[in-house]
Amino acid sequence: MHAFKIDDNMLDALKELANIGIGNAVTSLSQLLGEEKINMDIPVATLVPLQDAPESLGEEEIPVAGVYIKAAGDVDLTVLFVLSLDSAANLITNLIPGTKGGLDQMGISVLIEVGNILTGSYLNAVSLMTGLNLLPSPPQIAVDMSGAIISTVMAENQLIDDEVVLLRTTIRTMESRIDGNILILPDGGALEKIFSILGLR
Repeated sequence: MHAFKIDDNMLDALKELANIGIGNAVTSLSQLLGEEKINMDIPVATLVPLQDAPESLGEEEIPVAGVYIKAAGDVDLTVLFVLSLDSAANLITNLIPGTKGGLDQMGISVLIEVGNILTGSYLNAVSLMTGLNLLPSPPQIAVDMSGAIISTVMAENQLIDDEVVLLRTTIRTMESRIDGNILILPDGGALEKIFSILGLR
C-alpha cells in the first residue's frame, strides 16, 4: 500500500523516465521492424487504483496480450506491456510480412521481443536516472482477459501496492498504428525510493 500520495510532479517524473526509455526503444524497434521511421507518442501517465486497472485497459471481457518483466535488486518493480489482439496482429504483420498476425509460435516470439524492448527500455531508464541496480527477469507473455493477467502478475510477484501507474503510448510505423499500455507495478517501497533519489520526497 502507498504510504504517501503520488502528486503531479511524481507522475511527470515517471512520464519523463518513459520518454527516455521510449527514445531507446524507438532505435531498437526501428532495427527490428526494418523501418526508416518509427514514432512513439509521448506517453500519458495516470495513477490508477488496482481494481480499476483492467477497465482502464479497455473492455474487461475482451482478451489482450501482455508481456511483463520482473526487476529485482535495489527495488522490486514489474513492468507490464499490454496491447489489444488487433494491435498485436498489426505488430506481428509488420514484423512478418505476408502473415495474418496470428498468435502462433512465431507471433508469440514477436510479441515477446517487442514487449522486452519496451519494458526493458523503461527499466534501463529508471536505472540510468537513479543509479539503482535493477536485474530483469526473462520476459513472460500471457494472452487472457486484462484482469486475469494483472491478477496473475500480482500473485506471481507478490505485489501488494493498491495503485499502479499507467502509461499509454502509440507506436506509429509507415503503414500502421499500434496502441499499447505500460503498467508499472511496484512492490512495497519501490516508488518511494525512486522519488526520494529524484528529489521528490
